Amino acid sequence: MGSTEKSAATLQTMKQPRLRYAAASLAFASQLIHLWLLPSEFVARPLSGSFMLLVAVCQGLLAVSLLFGPGKWVTRFGILLNACVVLTWVLRRFVEFPPVAGFPRLPVEPHILAATAAETLLLVLLFGIAREIKQKQSRIDG
Repeated sequence: MGSTEKSAATLQTMKQPRLRYAAASLAFASQLIHLWLLPSEFVARPLSGSFMLLVAVCQGLLAVSLLFGPGKWVTRFGILLNACVVLTWVLRRFVEFPPVAGFPRLPVEPHILAATAAETLLLVLLFGIAREIKQKQSRIDG
């Protein structure tokens, strides 16, 4: 193995833990923001509060899994979870539902905007981790 191949392999092995640790820290940050906002959200809107509790628990589980080496299904779960959270945030802030549905349009608050930005960046990192897992699997298979 040449020196350039060794340095490329070393760079590749160094890059993946950095992505995982960055993604785990974003998931933990999102979890903390959701847990911080949970009491007031649960009192004002119990359905939204229940959703926030579910998101916080799932983000915590995702973060722990990312720290210990995620698999293919964990990254897919993280992508699906964060895509649903970001889509829900966008719908609740920019689309007005009929009053019968009981979901009024919510204001854009800075702390929830920060959590959504973290989740959007987490989506990008999770796609990168999924791509690396897929490349590693294709090297093993072929």
